Amino acid sequence: MKHTSITLLTLTAAASIAQAAPATPAYTTSGNVAISSDYVFRGLSQTAGKTAVSAGYDVSHSSGLSAGIWASNVSSALGSLEIDLYAAYGFKVGAVDVSVGYINYTYNTAANGGEANVSATYAGLNLKVSKGVNGTLSDYYYEANYSYDIAQIKGLNLGLHYGNDRASKKDDYAIALNYPVLGFTGSVSYSDIEKGKSITAVSLKKTF
Repeated sequence: MKHTSITLLTLTAAASIAQAAPATPAYTTSGNVAISSDYVFRGLSQTAGKTAVSAGYDVSHSSGLSAGIWASNVSSALGSLEIDLYAAYGFKVGAVDVSVGYINYTYNTAANGGEANVSATYAGLNLKVSKGVNGTLSDYYYEANYSYDIAQIKGLNLGLHYGNDRASKKDDYAIALNYPVLGFTGSVSYSDIEKGKSITAVSLKKTF
């Protein structure tokens, strides 16, 4: 009887804890702010080699739907301010994470454009195809990205990137090292584009 009583008491307590456990929220949010010595996108500086300050906010639903907004200063040739609006739907195909989305690049004085995209990620390797569908964008951009955590140094991450722009017929490459610094993620990146000049940039980013 004593053993039975203890078992029943244990089961009752476990059931109470299970009932009290909060349910997984349907929506999750995150924000980010960053400062960089140069804003580099697909091998090209967007700030004419000057400092960039950016911020973003994202909302995700448990169904796989997500949306967000991101903004950064850019060069006067691009209109001084860039605001990106984007949405995506993510799902799994076996062990592969698949995402289908859309992003609109908006500038306050320069020409705008939007891209549809599809990507697949497995074991740190991400393959992505983007297609311009409106505004000034109409061609394809292909890219491969690889993220690798270096086990020998806790927190150190290596990022590799290759891209091909069908409109300009140019390839771009990048390598980056990321490491936590005083609650931020510090990054050092080296980017190069075919028939262009290489760019080295450092940045600090905070996600909350």
